[in-house]
Amino acid sequence: MRIRHILFVIFLVVVIVASLLLWRLQDLDLDGRRHEDFSFSANGLHLAGTLWLPDRPPLAALVLVHGDGPQDRTSQGGYAPLVNSLLDAGIAVASWDKPGIGASQGNWLAQSMEDRADVVRTALVTLKGHFTHIPVGAMGFSQAGWVIPKLSHRDADFAVLIGGAVSWQQQGDYYTDTRLRLAGMPAAERKREVVRLSRRDDRLFANPQVESADLPPDLTSDRWAFIRKNRHADATKDLRGFNVPLLALWGADDLNVDAWHDAAIYRETVLSNNAANRIIIVPDATHGLLKSVPYNAQLITQWPWYVTLRFLLEGRHAWTPGVIDTISAWITARGGPATG
Repeated sequence: MRIRHILFVIFLVVVIVASLLLWRLQDLDLDGRRHEDFSFSANGLHLAGTLWLPDRPPLAALVLVHGDGPQDRTSQGGYAPLVNSLLDAGIAVASWDKPGIGASQGNWLAQSMEDRADVVRTALVTLKGHFTHIPVGAMGFSQAGWVIPKLSHRDADFAVLIGGAVSWQQQGDYYTDTRLRLAGMPAAERKREVVRLSRRDDRLFANPQVESADLPPDLTSDRWAFIRKNRHADATKDLRGFNVPLLALWGADDLNVDAWHDAAIYRETVLSNNAANRIIIVPDATHGLLKSVPYNAQLITQWPWYVTLRFLLEGRHAWTPGVIDTISAWITARGGPATG
């Protein structure tokens, strides 16, 4: 009897653990959610995406605006827990493959920030064609800080920005300084190195005929052209005239963007533009608002395998506690008929 009891307890534990894992892993699955095609043409390119729908009539709908990099519609699966959370809150979500990624035409590295804004405007028009009686807006990440401020109230009924940068060059210096700090370089030496690299970049990008052999080893010719096209981007002017209700959030422990510096600019330029506007620095949060411990790194590719595994197991619970609820509640509070 004792052996049977032990075996039963083991079996019960296995079943409970398996059930918990299955429950958490559902956060990574979007195929089981209601969805339909979300394809459109912008800047002469066919862009392919997906519109995910909540199980009940939606209260609001949004398009996702990618950050940097060759991202597909789910950001290689990284969006799934967030999208599932938004769907559970009654918010429809649309996203697409960047140009040249997945089923979309073109080359995302050929885009300026204005090109990206044109794509978002077209996506919003397409989404509004699906939903005529609920607010329709945009949620963007990081590099979207140079895209979303170009929108107007005619384009979107609301906007959410996570980890948005303001000045391309200031953000680059901050990123470099942080990378060197994490590598153990003393402050005075870091300052000199950031200045040296900035001057090197000024010389490099001032020459439109630069040869591939002259580029740093981690910089392809396409990436060089992309940076050269966008390196003077600064959202400050756009922010002064920004009239879309805005929720802007940064993680207090952001290693990519100077959260305190950029949030101060947002408070100065847009906070008073609309009573709904909120500027929030989230404690103990990363660039993407994940929990700083254990997820803080400048690149997800820098995560050790066990951190990646933890993210897969935690799903939406990898985000800083309460932050997804804050975002969802702010969006659904836009309420009522669309105003755009």
